[in-house]
Amino acid sequence: MLSLLGDVYSACYGFVNAMLIRLEYPAVTCLAYLTFELLLPRTRNSLQSYVRGGLFVVCGIAVNTLVLTILQELSGVSQVAAGTTVSGQPASLVTLDLARFTTSDNLAIRVAGWAAATFGVAVIADFFYYWTHRAQHTFAWLWRFHRVHHSVTEMSAINSYHHVTEDFFQYVGVTLPLAFLLGVAAGPVPWLLIVLFNTHTYFTHSSTRINIGPLRYVFTDNRLHRIHQSRELRHMNRNFGTTTPLWDVLFGTAYFPRADEWPQVGLVDVQEPQTLRDYLMLPFRSDAEVAPQPGLRPATRLSTPGTKG
Repeated sequence: MLSLLGDVYSACYGFVNAMLIRLEYPAVTCLAYLTFELLLPRTRNSLQSYVRGGLFVVCGIAVNTLVLTILQELSGVSQVAAGTTVSGQPASLVTLDLARFTTSDNLAIRVAGWAAATFGVAVIADFFYYWTHRAQHTFAWLWRFHRVHHSVTEMSAINSYHHVTEDFFQYVGVTLPLAFLLGVAAGPVPWLLIVLFNTHTYFTHSSTRINIGPLRYVFTDNRLHRIHQSRELRHMNRNFGTTTPLWDVLFGTAYFPRADEWPQVGLVDVQEPQTLRDYLMLPFRSDAEVAPQPGLRPATRLSTPGTKG
């Protein structure tokens, strides 16, 4: 009995510790972007949206920490940020060895290795995310979960929550294929680069005026991703990539907005969840139950990939 209690205690301690670690990045990042959004806002967001978003993010991280821990134990594949190296990963079909560059005595080569191990690997991972994301907009049963994210009407770094199932879909659609098809021996990479890429998704959802200008043709920024969240029909099926617009350009779904283009976001046929219960249960409710008003046209059920909207 004492042994069992010890195992339970260890498991609970490990879960809480893992959850706290997974909360550190979002907490610090959201506070930083909250400052930018208050001082240099592109749109003003309500206090309620920030509080609601924070609650849903914490709930999602708590659930996903448990689910990902189980998945990682079963598969032996860890979900890590691009540029990090984890021992015990399965053998990949192809291995990209960048350690020789990140450990080079030549500073220029080492810096290039750092860039390749972070941005380069993230771009490759973004290929798998791109197609996973398109599937979420194509197949009705996947869209039911993904529409939780698209229902947000006051998009910000804090209020950019996904449903708690999102990490599971990304683990299956991105982490596993990347692990078994392409392994990366990154070697040592500065933690700052890893942190920046790990928090990039919060920047793409922020409502601040800060953007990266012409670099948006290489990196996805908040203006570019705003188009994907738009409720306007002409923006449908656009900008699926999360790290770079490269795959959108190659597969014909890229849309580069004008400097003054900042559309309204949300869904006209799905009410944004207002409570924790709504947030968790929205994917399992019928279209009639989640509609804000009867009779609105379902402008947001997207069609097959590649369809121009």
